[in-house]
Amino acid sequence: MTKLDAALPDSPRGTVICTGISKIDKVPLLREVAEEGRKHGARVEVHDVGSMLLRKAEILGVPYRDEKILDAPEVTLKTLRAAVFEEILKNLAPDRVDLVSLHACFRWEGILLSGFDPYYLNLLKPSLFLTLVDDLRKIEERMEMSRQWKGRLTRAEIVDWQNVETFVTQTMSAFLNRPFYMIPKAQPVDSLWKLIVGPEHPKAYLSYPISALFKKETGVDPEAFFREVRAFRDFASRFLVLFDPMSIKDLDMDPEGGEGADAALLKKVTVWRDFTFINQSDIVIVYNPYGLDSPGVNDEVYHGFSNNKDVYLYYASTRRSPFLESKTTRIFTDLGEMKEFLLEKFGPAHPGEPAGR
Repeated sequence: MTKLDAALPDSPRGTVICTGISKIDKVPLLREVAEEGRKHGARVEVHDVGSMLLRKAEILGVPYRDEKILDAPEVTLKTLRAAVFEEILKNLAPDRVDLVSLHACFRWEGILLSGFDPYYLNLLKPSLFLTLVDDLRKIEERMEMSRQWKGRLTRAEIVDWQNVETFVTQTMSAFLNRPFYMIPKAQPVDSLWKLIVGPEHPKAYLSYPISALFKKETGVDPEAFFREVRAFRDFASRFLVLFDPMSIKDLDMDPEGGEGADAALLKKVTVWRDFTFINQSDIVIVYNPYGLDSPGVNDEVYHGFSNNKDVYLYYASTRRSPFLESKTTRIFTDLGEMKEFLLEKFGPAHPGEPAGR
């Protein structure tokens, strides 16, 4: 292990509740996370409540096709779900990380259905709650290939379901006083494993101009800039759990070009989601060496600084607004200096105290 690599607990354990709407494909990602954990010598098991429920129905003599299971009577769903959770509880191990994949709720036939039982939630004694979110277009594509979901939901209903799924899961975590994180599906597997085994691990939101890059007067090559950002992101991700706004691309590169109700909804959700990433981070790192005028970056700086987060800015020019200086913790004109500072403060050899703790 190099100095950059974050140290992980020797024997991670605990039950993690992982939610997310249908066709976000949680289980394949969780299996990748489990494999990552095994590389570190941990015991990890994935429990897929959805497939277990269908299997349990077949065993009990009331088989349902996947596309019909949500049409079952409520009492049938509750009974099957109870049988599944009894099985999970029976198989939990005290020296293992158990990843339980379930839905907080379902949007079906115009109404919301519960996807969990509070009674079993208490018995599971989860140590952490996660909700996975993904690109709207990817979810739509998967739903169109599904017999169960093809043509059932509008774009607005899918967006609303993701929001409600997040809200309900966050409410569960608050009720049990456990950590909660909203995780983009594109979050690197090693980063997600670090968060699962160490929720106290330093977390950072990476802010940088996006739409501002495509204004001709900037003179900045967008592709070259994104390569710079990715290189920095890869460096910082070695010792920080990093949340990247481009991990979900619901908006086009120039969101101001969008029109109509769907575009307006996606803009609102994008702002809410990025602010949520900031809220669950310890620090905000701003990568804006060319000093591009970006309303998004400005708002993220203000939101982070005003919500008890340290804000570290890479801004190569010495000419800058005093208003920018008033809302940042420290400004670096040299990238190497900022990297050295972050590694010294938050790296495994010198773990700093995250902001807001």
